[in-house]
Amino acid sequence: MGPWLLLLCCACTLKTSLSSVLWQTPRTVRVSVGQPFTLQCIHEMKVQYCYSTTSWHKVSKRTGQLNEIRPELDTRQTDTKVCTLTISAATLQDSGMYHCTGLYNTIVLVGNGTRVIVTDPGPLSPSIITYSPLDASGPVVPLQCLVMGAVPSQVQVVWIIDHSERSGWTESSWTEDSDSALEHTRAHITLSEDEWREAAQIECLVMFDGTNISKSLVPGDLHFLFRRSCSAGMWLLYLGTGFLPITAAVTVAVCLCRGRQKDAAAEGFVAHSL
Repeated sequence: MGPWLLLLCCACTLKTSLSSVLWQTPRTVRVSVGQPFTLQCIHEMKVQYCYSTTSWHKVSKRTGQLNEIRPELDTRQTDTKVCTLTISAATLQDSGMYHCTGLYNTIVLVGNGTRVIVTDPGPLSPSIITYSPLDASGPVVPLQCLVMGAVPSQVQVVWIIDHSERSGWTESSWTEDSDSALEHTRAHITLSEDEWREAAQIECLVMFDGTNISKSLVPGDLHFLFRRSCSAGMWLLYLGTGFLPITAAVTVAVCLCRGRQKDAAAEGFVAHSL
């Protein structure tokens, strides 16, 4: 235990000493779209040139990785302890956590971070897309409510199941798999198969700025009925020529059923936009 305890003490001492070398101010910045903001990275010792010793990074909310920010070269920041990053006109995409990094010989230190919150003073106008499963034959039925034009901090999403409020869970989602992707809100809830079939009302309710908007899903397992129609249809095909009109109708139902099953395997969800 002796060597391990000594190593742990050394690591804690090193972490404490390094964390005091590089720190950031302010810890939180709140600005509106179009406004400028400045972040400061404070070194323990003076650096000769900020542009060659200090870098700025933003944490990608989509991947969690540090992405380097490359501002315009500022040669005026020389022989100083304070290196700054200035964004002249903030956008909603500038929201997030920022870290500066400093190079000391061969050691790279990371600042304690600044959270930037950019808000849009204009009216919020989100739209709703709801997703229900194409095949609801499992023990649970997952439902999704996509709120476009709003991030989770701007809205509250609840589910109304037969006039009873259910919360589910909410997370950030992205319009595409790239750094230019726009963030929006995705809300989830899972129901039992019986709840899904028997519910008279299923509604995604979005609340923001004293306003409510909602989108209803059609409850019940229609595809379950399609599957039963398929089975019954195959039986009716053997009843003879007296049932030709019914046979033709059921044949169409069988084809539709098979097509829906293929779609379910390919997609898994059907969308209903507001």
